[in-house]
Amino acid sequence: MPRYWIGMVLAILMAGASPVWAQGGPPMVTDDPGTPGDGHWEINLATMGSRTAHRWAVDVFDADINYGWGDRIQLKLDAPWSALRDEDGAWRNGLGAVNAGVKWRFVDADDHGFSLSTYPQYLSTWSSVAKRRSVASPDAEFFLPLEISTEAGGFEFAGEVGRNFVERENDEWEAGAVVSHACADDVECLVEVRRMWNAGETQSLLNLGVHWKLNEQLIFLAAAGREFGTRSDSQQRFLFYAGFQILR
Repeated sequence: MPRYWIGMVLAILMAGASPVWAQGGPPMVTDDPGTPGDGHWEINLATMGSRTAHRWAVDVFDADINYGWGDRIQLKLDAPWSALRDEDGAWRNGLGAVNAGVKWRFVDADDHGFSLSTYPQYLSTWSSVAKRRSVASPDAEFFLPLEISTEAGGFEFAGEVGRNFVERENDEWEAGAVVSHACADDVECLVEVRRMWNAGETQSLLNLGVHWKLNEQLIFLAAAGREFGTRSDSQQRFLFYAGFQILR
């Protein structure tokens, strides 16, 4: 990775004067221990996608709905409408893989200076049409991670590590870290480094993102990045996220 990229990233982060409410999660891949709060909703509506060597995969509309059940538990249901284009140029679309999960924060920063959570998630394809069109994978996945977050020197840090159990494919280990800092009034800049490895492949993701707080209930989210590592048909040479977070 070119060294000036690292310098540019650090310069962006250092430009801010004070931190906003920092976190992992959308638009980044790495999550953090934060939950919406008892009886509150966090709804992320977005378009996201990735480009590999031979195809575009786009979630044209993704609804990521989260609810706070108590102060430490988050219930999640994420359902996308997905589209796929291979080298033949034809687009196929359908209901993408649905992700359901429960996050439990069992250590709070107010008591210990850092937060810890676990966030098991089950990803599966509900639509037989989507499987037949190869819009969504027929293989279910179960991700079992551990998240941590803390604050130091005006920066927020979030980390996640876990194992992804994949049906009929190689299981994967994933680990990621997000650093965030205010870079303007109501604007938070985020940098993510994430690594995935299994028996046959290793990929490292560099992702740059932004949270722009429009008001108390609406935040604009955006990110873009790419993977570095084993050259394969699954390597994401470009990925993006753009959407809004609604807090209620």
